[in-house]
Amino acid sequence: MKDIYNQIVTAGSELVKLLGDFNKSFVGYVYSMRYDEVFVLTNDDWKHAVNGLPHNSFLVAAGFNPYKMADADVIDQEVVLLRILEPVSLPQDSDFVRTRIEHHQRRTSSEKLPGDVNDGMDPMTVSELQAGGLRCSILGTFYVEDGQLRLGSDIENFMTLSRLRAYKPTGEALAMIVNHVNPEVRKSAAEDAQKAGFKSVPSPIKIGTVRFTSTARMHRAKEKLVDVMIQPTDFLARRTAMFGMTRTGKSNTVKTTVSAVALAALKDGIKVGQLIFDINGEYANANHQDDGSSIADVFPTSTVRYRAIETHGFEDLRTNFYQESDQALNLIQSLFKNDKSPFSGQDLDAFMSSTLEEPNISARSEHTRWERHKAVFQCILHRAGYPAPAGFQVRVPVAAALTRQLNAWANAQTPPVTVRVPASEYVALDEASAWFEQLRQINLAIKQAQAQQQQPTIGLVSSTPGNSWVDPTLEAFLNILARENSRRQSFGGWRAIQKYTPYHSPRRSADVTDEILGHLDAGKIVILDLSAGPVEIRKVLSKRIASRIFDRQTTIMNEGKMPQNMVIYVEEAHNLIGKNAELTDTWPRLAKEGAKARIAFVYATQEPSSVHPNILANTENWFVTHLNNDDELKTLGKFYDFSHFVKSLKAAQDVGFARIKTLSSPFVIPTQINRFTPSEIKAEIERITKAQQTFSLH
Repeated sequence: MKDIYNQIVTAGSELVKLLGDFNKSFVGYVYSMRYDEVFVLTNDDWKHAVNGLPHNSFLVAAGFNPYKMADADVIDQEVVLLRILEPVSLPQDSDFVRTRIEHHQRRTSSEKLPGDVNDGMDPMTVSELQAGGLRCSILGTFYVEDGQLRLGSDIENFMTLSRLRAYKPTGEALAMIVNHVNPEVRKSAAEDAQKAGFKSVPSPIKIGTVRFTSTARMHRAKEKLVDVMIQPTDFLARRTAMFGMTRTGKSNTVKTTVSAVALAALKDGIKVGQLIFDINGEYANANHQDDGSSIADVFPTSTVRYRAIETHGFEDLRTNFYQESDQALNLIQSLFKNDKSPFSGQDLDAFMSSTLEEPNISARSEHTRWERHKAVFQCILHRAGYPAPAGFQVRVPVAAALTRQLNAWANAQTPPVTVRVPASEYVALDEASAWFEQLRQINLAIKQAQAQQQQPTIGLVSSTPGNSWVDPTLEAFLNILARENSRRQSFGGWRAIQKYTPYHSPRRSADVTDEILGHLDAGKIVILDLSAGPVEIRKVLSKRIASRIFDRQTTIMNEGKMPQNMVIYVEEAHNLIGKNAELTDTWPRLAKEGAKARIAFVYATQEPSSVHPNILANTENWFVTHLNNDDELKTLGKFYDFSHFVKSLKAAQDVGFARIKTLSSPFVIPTQINRFTPSEIKAEIERITKAQQTFSLH
């Protein structure tokens, strides 16, 4: 009866399941143990039986008899999770080496090639000589609490005379280990999913399969591949790092992640906007690595692509400088600041430090001055060769008081002169430019006359008595339009901004940042293809878009509302969130604080050491492929248990061979990332769509 009870307990025990087929998976005895590592006695025969023990592979150690689980002491009712680090010497190894050497020295010429299974030794000697030691890191302890399997990140006790046996987990046992999530983490994920709008916790994403070493002849060919699953909620409102050399699978991982998030959102009918800053155009365009498809091909109705040049199938990333003058001036100022321009001067300095941000319309005087500045700015654009939208007209000041001043001045001249006043408030750019140049000349003439009469040089008078109609900012703008300073000396003027015409798009009718935010709010995938068009656009326009998104999300959060879920992907991240970057700058702030505003930040780079240490320290998810530099590996080795993989990461250059650490997993899992396969993703989209249609019919 007791045997039957033991069989029932053994069959239902989660701890026993972790050992797998324990009759065949046994690999040795723990002969020494500390709180952070153990040493395992193994031998070649046991390794042969389990198809080898790869470097960095998992072992599990238990002190109970799997057949008699019901009789196990409470202290033994646990399974210790280990990672194989390296072979170690046994005390008798020097004798074993001497014996092996002597045996080889006695060989005859006929024994140059391998012989029988014992290779010329007697079975007793072979049994002794094949023993060896393994040093293993302790990753944690599995135990059962309240009927649920849990994993602690350390061990609670160790025995000097250890009774632990080591087993190699494979198949379902290995899947239990790499995909284990503790109950409190599942609960937290459920809460996060609810906040994000999911009806339930999204299904785990199959990101790849377990792979321990570059040489995968035995552990992946002769055994069933074990899927590695990750939780979609790990990525929402979190930071994710993707490190690796070019052509080692970073972009494939990004595509897989983008697809997984999109599928999870589609399944639950929620909106998760995803924005990709595509430096090399590999996400916006199909290439041979995608089986001839891109993300846009896989998600055609929910993907919007942008470029900084006019291209079929792409929206225009550029700003219409005439329609969005405040954004245009900011962009010109940023470009000029980063440029080595030959142009300079007091008026140009004033222009490059001014703003065209619209004041509140209730502040009538300020708003009127802003309208003048904006109108002259549009005329400057026209003179500099920026093509205007078809039929565009400028709103010019033709107030009755101003007209009276101009006519009075004109009639006082000898002989009298004619002032050409526009017939309406809205005129063509050529007429507006001539009108403002005329105003400038009259204003300078009035000021010159006032100076000769030793009067205050006010020039044209505004509606407020004693104030000049032409304020210092407007004076600088007018001088740039006329390419002449107030002392009537020629200078570069509008020629200083001629080179920035490629950043302007006359066909755009709204601010591109507002348009992109609208797409993200609708749950679409937005790809900014930065591989085409002016190089500077990467920093200037990208920063402006990122800043706008962060400010909008933060404002919503500060109002006590839940912001829209967004995921932002950035390539070449070391250029944006470098270790010397100020944390108050846009990109570092987005990476560091964006999570609070429901912005997930995914950054990819070949240089982990160049990323700001504060951002690295707050990164929850890590995907690391091949790195060939000791300095980069040293930086990586400071985090989690990546130090175990330093040698492997430097040596293994296999595409997609990654070491993954996610929020839900307490340790690094070596994984072969699945290839981005459009046909499979399209099939999944079709399956989800049909299921939703069927559900709605019922």
